[in-house]
Amino acid sequence: MKNFYALFLLMFFVSASYAQQNITTLVVDKAYLNEAEEWSDFTYSGKIVFSTNSNEEEGTLRIGNYDFLYDFCDGKAKFANKATYSSAEFSHPRKVSVSTDKQGVVNSTYEGTLIFQADRDYYSVIAVVTLLEKNGYILGVKMRQKEGNKKEYAFSTKPGS
Repeated sequence: MKNFYALFLLMFFVSASYAQQNITTLVVDKAYLNEAEEWSDFTYSGKIVFSTNSNEEEGTLRIGNYDFLYDFCDGKAKFANKATYSSAEFSHPRKVSVSTDKQGVVNSTYEGTLIFQADRDYYSVIAVVTLLEKNGYILGVKMRQKEGNKKEYAFSTKPGS
């Protein structure tokens, strides 16, 4: 009986620690594409979703949208399963710069690895991501590849439902 109570307490504390994960989901409201120094509105089929987890490194993101991720990588990854393009993780971010504009929006720029992985499919690219935050809320995201593709993507976001 004593072991039962110990097991119960262990399960309680483990479940309480998992419950404290704070995952924020952001849905893209508008997308913009910068090619040749000119910004234009851009639409992708389906919703582009960003998610952050407060328990992970600052700047780490999960990104979901097949069309955007395929475009971001120029279709260079040759996956056995094309669904691998559906999500990617921006991981191992290194903060490059931080600035605050006149409206109080904090622009934090990170350099890290955008990783696509599912089963045996794996592809990565070095990316630069800027998070635009105000009062703890992410208002927008800008992304580009560090080298190669010179397209820059910007997104205004709203909290996911």
